[in-house]
Amino acid sequence: MKASFIQAEIQWNLTETWLNQLKKKTGLEVLTGFDHRTYIVIPDGNYFINPKQGKEYKKIVYSKTGGFLSLTKSLFTNKLKLGAILRADKNDYFNLLFNPRFTAVYSPVQKHNFRLGYQAGYRYPILFEAYSNVNSGGVKRVGGLPVMSNGIFENAWLQSSITAFQSAVLNDINTNGLTRNAAIEKNKSLLKKNPYSYIKPEHVSSFEAGYKGLFAKGKLFAEADIYLSRYRSFIAQANMNVPKTELADSIPYYLYDKNKQNPYRMWTNSQTLIDNYGLSAGLTWHLIKGYIARANTTFTKLSKSKNEDGLEDGFNTPNWIANFSLSNANIYKNLGASVSYKWQNNYYWQSFLINGNVPAFSTIDAQLSYTFQKQAIQLKVGGNNLFNHYYYSLLGGPQIGGFYYVTFYYGIK
Repeated sequence: MKASFIQAEIQWNLTETWLNQLKKKTGLEVLTGFDHRTYIVIPDGNYFINPKQGKEYKKIVYSKTGGFLSLTKSLFTNKLKLGAILRADKNDYFNLLFNPRFTAVYSPVQKHNFRLGYQAGYRYPILFEAYSNVNSGGVKRVGGLPVMSNGIFENAWLQSSITAFQSAVLNDINTNGLTRNAAIEKNKSLLKKNPYSYIKPEHVSSFEAGYKGLFAKGKLFAEADIYLSRYRSFIAQANMNVPKTELADSIPYYLYDKNKQNPYRMWTNSQTLIDNYGLSAGLTWHLIKGYIARANTTFTKLSKSKNEDGLEDGFNTPNWIANFSLSNANIYKNLGASVSYKWQNNYYWQSFLINGNVPAFSTIDAQLSYTFQKQAIQLKVGGNNLFNHYYYSLLGGPQIGGFYYVTFYYGIK
């Protein structure tokens, strides 16, 4: 497969040109911009195919065009700054979509700032989610666009229900002495028709609030943020099988026989509403003699609605992460050093390849530096995961050990 893309974008500050008088009279700033991207893929017949036949369809062309208009206004002698942005995007396969954003920043004094914001946005299916065509171990993974998967969603049955149906039929045959046909008729109500459909853009609405401030005569910097995001139509994959018959009475018999059905893993949208909320907080303290201490932590939590369908694989993150560091660029005669500690708690990893628990881990990083001022040279020696304690950051990936380095900087005056 060969792939390339063409991208172009432009931004224009209208208040610096056409609307200069508007800015002088009202303080309103107007900014606009446009962008375009076109993907060009030459299919290899394996990971990607073009469902349209003919010489003129040797390439897959997939484009998106968008633009925005931004308005900003300062009030109360620049203590309050309000902003509004409206963005519109058009994809080849979807209707025109609008994404609004509203912000407010209040600074009662120069050292303290409060922020509120709301925004909504869409994520279009990426190329693989839209156009994939992969046959892996007898299971075909197909992109969710109608041009790729026409007829599959309408005629498919959930694989999970097929597995339960086959197990119940086999149990009645082996344990209860039923004939094959009688067991199929008894348990066919376990089969569930596929409820999913062609892929559509993922949507998120997000609220956030934040604070930044200086204390102790400017030596202590504090910041904090909280957020709540709600996802709809989360892009994910669903397993489903299509029987090799359209006769309603024959479908249960075909779904009992693995050789009479085609298994698929389809890109589609989850029917679960997903709330993701969290907070972050950090402190930076300038201590005596050039020492700087930093500490920050983040908390994030995923909450799903009661109609969870289990398609939200790949949305993985630990609940808690914490970092602490102490540094000084000039401890003694151009010698500097820093040491940092990172910790994250255990969390559950979910993906279509592997599910399981990722253990908690912590690491220590350290670095020494020396600056030769006359020669404008700086030498650094350090290590990440200094004590080489191996850990996993995700399931199915490699263990991570220590990383040690020496860097050399030369400045040209």
